[in-house]
Amino acid sequence: MGIYERKEREKNERRALILDMARRLILERGVDSVSMQELANACELSKGALYLYFDNKEALLAEIFHEAASAFIGYVHERIRPEDTGLQAIHRLWSSYLELFGQSSDVIVLFGVKNALAPEYPWKAEADSGDAIPETAAMLGLIADILAKGVADGSLDPAVVPDRVAHSIMMIAGGIVENIARLPVQMRNHTLILEEMKTTFEIVLRGIASRTCDPGLLNLSGG
Repeated sequence: MGIYERKEREKNERRALILDMARRLILERGVDSVSMQELANACELSKGALYLYFDNKEALLAEIFHEAASAFIGYVHERIRPEDTGLQAIHRLWSSYLELFGQSSDVIVLFGVKNALAPEYPWKAEADSGDAIPETAAMLGLIADILAKGVADGSLDPAVVPDRVAHSIMMIAGGIVENIARLPVQMRNHTLILEEMKTTFEIVLRGIASRTCDPGLLNLSGG
């Protein structure tokens, strides 16, 4: 390996270390409580060295959000099948959300960073903002498309308005995670949290499903 390749590898490794440490600090303290100086100290770097990798805190948060949101969207896409009805697809989406939360705390970081970058979302349409974040629009669009499919195939109530309900679903999911994130790390009982999330999602499922749907799709796995 040449000198250039070795330096590039070291640079990428240090960048990954910074992102990993930032996620850990955000999970422990919340986005607003983590400064670039604290992050530099935790990574054993000078503040100046940290700025060689990220121009500012917003740039750092944007990369964390991009990675976490892209991972979640990919996770969901892998589980939704083309032949699924809209109700089956929304069931898989929420099951994926519960599975991912049970396996990783990234979802807490995801919504925490989202609030720092785009606090108005999803109340304000991202398409109307010059500072739109592609991943937020992608998540909202994914949910809206699933809901529209469900209305069209009859598995969801015809009164469902996809865009409006998609916003509501994002607000519900985000609200749950935000409340969790406010708890000290040692008080986050994942078993109880997953049960509360599951119950909330099941209530919403029953509210949007058609009267002739498969009752089995109104219940989610325990996570």
